[in-house]
Amino acid sequence: MTRLSSRHISQLHLYRVLHAVRRNDAPMSRGEIGASTGLSQPAVSSLTRRLLENGALVEVGARPSAGGGRKERELALNSDFVWVVGVNISLFQLTVTLTDFAGAVRATRNAPLETPMTKAALVRRVVREVRACLVDLGGVTLAGIGVALPGFVDSLGDLVHWSAVFSGSGRAAGLSEAIAAELGVPVFIENEAKIRALAEQWFGRAARSTHAAVITLDQGLGVGLILGGELYRGRAGLAGEMGHVQIVAGGRPCHCGKRGCLEAYVAHYAVVEQGREAGLLPASRPLLPQDIEPTYTRLAETGRRGGAKARAIFERQGRLLGTWLGNLINLLALQLVIVDGGQHLAIELLEGPLREALDEALALPHRGKVPVLIDHEGGEAWARGAAALVLQRLDESAEVMNIASRHGDDLNTTTTPAARRAAA
Repeated sequence: MTRLSSRHISQLHLYRVLHAVRRNDAPMSRGEIGASTGLSQPAVSSLTRRLLENGALVEVGARPSAGGGRKERELALNSDFVWVVGVNISLFQLTVTLTDFAGAVRATRNAPLETPMTKAALVRRVVREVRACLVDLGGVTLAGIGVALPGFVDSLGDLVHWSAVFSGSGRAAGLSEAIAAELGVPVFIENEAKIRALAEQWFGRAARSTHAAVITLDQGLGVGLILGGELYRGRAGLAGEMGHVQIVAGGRPCHCGKRGCLEAYVAHYAVVEQGREAGLLPASRPLLPQDIEPTYTRLAETGRRGGAKARAIFERQGRLLGTWLGNLINLLALQLVIVDGGQHLAIELLEGPLREALDEALALPHRGKVPVLIDHEGGEAWARGAAALVLQRLDESAEVMNIASRHGDDLNTTTTPAARRAAA
């Protein structure tokens, strides 16, 4: 068994303190931090002193001591300690956000994107949009960049096994390394559903759940799993690709290259294709990625007006999702499931059939005991997830403790990495 060094243990404890304060709704005393983390009071005092000296934490007030002695100092995150850029890459849009240390989104920039494209073209586009987002801010201490994209992503190995974003085989190696070489700060990539799961674990409704799943449903079907209190990636980052379970042998073609995947029946592009086959939508030309959501919305309006064929398509979508969610809960004994269907989800057409099928599929011990929330948190949710990805990776390695001293306040996005190395 590998033994952790005292240095690694100290880094892990720093991370635990930061995470405890970050997920709390209000400032915390050292006693509360100790109760939350299980660390001794001497350890908490030492760790919080280091975090205060580094600027990651700040004292924001005092409260009467429970024991009647001197007042207890209240600690909170210093939101301006470091900032994080989030990049969300979809099939038709690139969004860049700037998020502070506490997870608040400070700036957002959207730009159209035409996919599929080469890795080199995507890197150039990401670098250009990040620089444009930062150009007017000045004096920002940037900790890193988190990049979310659809597909099979090995975050730790910096490898996209496959994504519809990329032309050719859909494979891209060294994406984060290529972006980091241009911008001179750490860059981390991750599957978009796993990014959403991190957002809910760090800043949202899964903060106190040990076992949870976050489902993204729009132009694909993604799953981010929190198991044992940690984001579960599995071998090569491939865990959670439950949207690609085969439900019909030799069935509908899926974007991943297989046939019969669940995604090929319930993702928005699949629902639109079924509407075209039913004669409810024009089928004269292939739909571009940017056309999918408006067309899905048009089909949903037909269903809302009472169109029986359209309603049947959405009801089938709901039943398939409900059965699948029930099986997922049975398999993993989840405490919470969050379904983010995007802003266009026809929730009123599919939720009834979904919940009926879910109840039928659930094992008896789970019925009525596992909340399944269906909503849309908006763009800020994935931005917080991108921030969580960066902060987690930096917190765990303690790099966040000296990132400011390494980059300083004079980070200039027009300066090359070579120039920064020479200046150092």
